[in-house]
Amino acid sequence: MNMERILGAGATVLAIPVVAASWGYGVGSPNSPGAGFWPLLIALAMAALGLSLMLHPTPDGAAAPGKSRWGKFVITLGTLALYVVALEPLGYLATTALLLFVQFRWVESLSLRVSAGIAVATAVVSLLLFRVLLKVPLPVGVIPLPQGW
Repeated sequence: MNMERILGAGATVLAIPVVAASWGYGVGSPNSPGAGFWPLLIALAMAALGLSLMLHPTPDGAAAPGKSRWGKFVITLGTLALYVVALEPLGYLATTALLLFVQFRWVESLSLRVSAGIAVATAVVSLLLFRVLLKVPLPVGVIPLPQGW
């Protein structure tokens, strides 16, 4: 039994009590969700992904031997920590675009142009979704937004 199957089994087993607890809080309905609605959906996704990992593990030779991913892990944690610090002074749009750019460029190794394009487009779309459509008050920061945003 390889490590992926063990981790998949662990995720599936951990999801079971979360499903039970979520159901106890009251699931409600999609139109009127209860306190347990999102924990239930997350636990069901966790169980499904765990089962998928148990049934279809990565072959043992598929991972690149000797290639450490610690550098990418440190970059990810560092950018998330800086995101929290920079969100208020720089604002949501600039900070989110910068975070995504670093993630795409140095963690996912995409080209400079692709990283910048996807980062800016994603930041703008998420700003429109949260600030304009959902009316979530996000920090404005250094980039002026149109009136009414």
